[in-house]
Amino acid sequence: MSTSVTPAMTVDYVNPVISSTRNVFEMMLGCTPRRTGLMLKGENAPKHELSAVIGITGKAAGTIIVSFSKEVAIEVLQRMVGTDAQEINSDVCDAVGELTNMIAGGAKAQLAHLELSISIPNIVSGPDHKVHYQSEIKPICILFESEIGPFMIEVGFTSLQK
Repeated sequence: MSTSVTPAMTVDYVNPVISSTRNVFEMMLGCTPRRTGLMLKGENAPKHELSAVIGITGKAAGTIIVSFSKEVAIEVLQRMVGTDAQEINSDVCDAVGELTNMIAGGAKAQLAHLELSISIPNIVSGPDHKVHYQSEIKPICILFESEIGPFMIEVGFTSLQK
């Protein structure tokens, strides 16, 4: 099995994630995020304290990561279920994981031709945490601004060819 990625494929994967993010934020959080940047993942990517990681398999394989600062993650919990928190706790992690699951599910629906399956979200926290990809995957960072604050989504896919 060989892997390959082209710029056109990257757009094919990123656009459904952007669209799904907008839809989920409007429906679940009552705000509309604006994409403010798009770049290859590198050392200059914003650092956030909480990330939800979802693996994807099917006719393509990859990862979607949604990253928030502590303050934005706490606001996600408040807007989704009306619960206040002062620190990142299990409720905040659950809310961010569920939001990420909805974003990945919406993108998956738009990529139905790839017959994708998504994993349960895993949560990574701590200042300056890093999530690493397989060496052949070059993730794209999508920067967003919203009324609850800035956040970032990383999308890294590879096409599987026999």
